[in-house]
Amino acid sequence: MIYLPLISILLLVGPALAAISITRSLTTRGHLVLLSICILYGIFPFLVTWGGMGLAERFGCSAEAVRFICPSSSWLGDVISGMFMAHWLAIFAIPSAIFGAIGLLISLILKVKRSDTNTPIIPRVIFYRSRHKVFAGVCYALSQLWNLPIMGVRIVTVILAIVIPGFIFLYFWCWLAFPIELRSQQQPVG
Repeated sequence: MIYLPLISILLLVGPALAAISITRSLTTRGHLVLLSICILYGIFPFLVTWGGMGLAERFGCSAEAVRFICPSSSWLGDVISGMFMAHWLAIFAIPSAIFGAIGLLISLILKVKRSDTNTPIIPRVIFYRSRHKVFAGVCYALSQLWNLPIMGVRIVTVILAIVIPGFIFLYFWCWLAFPIELRSQQQPVG
């Protein structure tokens, strides 16, 4: 039950980073930071496995099939066994990191070309998060995007957060992807 949301989250980390760089006007430094996070995400399962192997050697643990047995404590063997098996997450992390890195590189190249040629930027509709918000203003932006009542979007969001594990990560990604509303665009409360 929990594996499908976990796998989808692992697969969408890289493209989500690329989408954040595309929807926000990041500086070149921001693009490079997101690119380094994306690359680190791709190699992270191997780093965890390597760390597990180092811990096994340091504490004198021996391997029996795929489980490590440590002389000092049994829980340490379970932790090292979990770290050793983390390399299997690379099946999901590496493709996600590759797609994210490609998206980030394309976004960075387009940003550099646009700034070099001084071409006018084509205005596009951006849906802003509201400063009059309950948590992050994401529900306001989604209700603005789909022309729905704000209370209905909030109710559906709460229900989905309760029913679907991992929906909070999608909400967090939307919070990062939608820029906050400018002060001149705010409407008075009331």
